[in-house]
Amino acid sequence: MSRTTHRMSHADGRMSRADGRGGHADGRTSHADGRTSHTDGRTSHTDGRTSHTDGRTGHADGRTGRAAEPLSPAGAPRRPGHAHSPRRARPLLTELRRGAGLPAGAATLAVLLFTMYTKADDWLSGWTETANMLRVAGLVLGAPLAAAVACWQGGRERRRRTEELLATVARPPLRQALLAAAPAVVWPVAGYLLTAVVCLAWTWQYAGGDGPHLSLIVADATGIGSLAALGFVVGRVVPWRLAPPVVALVMYNVELLLSNQESGVSWLSPGKEHVSTWGRPVWWFGPVSMVWTAGLAAAALLAYAARRRARALALAPLAAAATAAVLLAQTGDGLWRPDPANEALVCDEGTPRVCATRVHSRMLPDASRALAGLTAKLRDVPNAPARIVEAPVDTQARRADAALTGWDMYFRRNRIAEPEMFAANAALGATARHCRGVSDADRYSDLSEAVAEWLAPMPRPENVPRGETEPGFTRTLKRLKTMPDGERTRWLGEYFAAARSCRLNEVSAP
Repeated sequence: MSRTTHRMSHADGRMSRADGRGGHADGRTSHADGRTSHTDGRTSHTDGRTSHTDGRTGHADGRTGRAAEPLSPAGAPRRPGHAHSPRRARPLLTELRRGAGLPAGAATLAVLLFTMYTKADDWLSGWTETANMLRVAGLVLGAPLAAAVACWQGGRERRRRTEELLATVARPPLRQALLAAAPAVVWPVAGYLLTAVVCLAWTWQYAGGDGPHLSLIVADATGIGSLAALGFVVGRVVPWRLAPPVVALVMYNVELLLSNQESGVSWLSPGKEHVSTWGRPVWWFGPVSMVWTAGLAAAALLAYAARRRARALALAPLAAAATAAVLLAQTGDGLWRPDPANEALVCDEGTPRVCATRVHSRMLPDASRALAGLTAKLRDVPNAPARIVEAPVDTQARRADAALTGWDMYFRRNRIAEPEMFAANAALGATARHCRGVSDADRYSDLSEAVAEWLAPMPRPENVPRGETEPGFTRTLKRLKTMPDGERTRWLGEYFAAARSCRLNEVSAP
């Protein structure tokens, strides 16, 4: 009995221990449930943030009116690629790529390059000649062409019957006009500047002196663009299909009319050229010329395209243009002034020395060779000219020099083209002095021309001999050719001494 009772107690103890273990397991289960609840809370928090993000995305989609962006496998929205991003409209580039502007620029470039190439021998000798030729070609030929194209461009909306439609656009009328005029202004100017770059690079091989006149190049480009802008305004205002050629013709004739005036008004013509090789423009000539032409164009554009309340602003560029015009007209030929640096002499080492101005210094080697025979005859003659110089140089300083003008007429690209004529004119410069009040002008002329003919004969056609109506010249020349060297040298020394002092009446005939 007792043994049975003891066994039951022992079983009850084991059950109690099992119950304890179960309680312990139940506690662990409760702890796991708590962790699960905590995890569920974090998941709910994450879902809330996701819902918040989705709400913001939906709000953004609602504002833009676009469909929701597709999601990546990770759930994040895909960023749009560069190729699919919207492009920003650029109306200026669109205008420049279409219309008559680009063909007009190509035509301007072709006309100017052809003109400059056919006249290359006339301007390659110096920077001033290059600037003058560019100005004539660009302003007299290129500007009327650009103005005619711009006039045609100005009537584009009228021909397309889109004027009323453009009036409803939010873009201001002045901006519309500037955008429409841009191709007809920009491309001809670009054609001129490209021509200028080509010509200046070409001139660099031949010209001496101080360098190109870049301010005049920019002023000429501004003039072409300004005249094109004026043609555009005419095209907008005048509803006539023949307006473009009429504009070109009028502009061409007005430029020629102004440039041919004998007063300072001639400098109001954009195509007015300067004829002095040794001059240099005053520093403000280019900027003031730009104000003159650009002021007229700006006033015309503002008067036409600005809003009614802003049209009074056109008076400002008009006043600036008027001031510039007065300054140019009053200064006149003073816009170009002598440049001592360009007039400086560069001489060879011969006797007599042959000297060229710095502008034509690259002509000196050929000039020395062409005058070799002349200098050999003068080398041992007393009182002979010490130098043969290019004029105008030291016109009143050294009477012992022989002056020779117009070197560029005898040279082509620094190479002498007419050596005999060059030497003959140098001989005339050495013998023929400008003496006033000569008592016996015929005898003076006969002696001087005979000495020059002996030094360097003047080339003449075979069928045009010097007539027998000049017995004094013929007799003196014949005598010079047959005289002994010593006697001829002595007589020539007396002749040059008397010629220098303008007293040829004291010299007896040889």
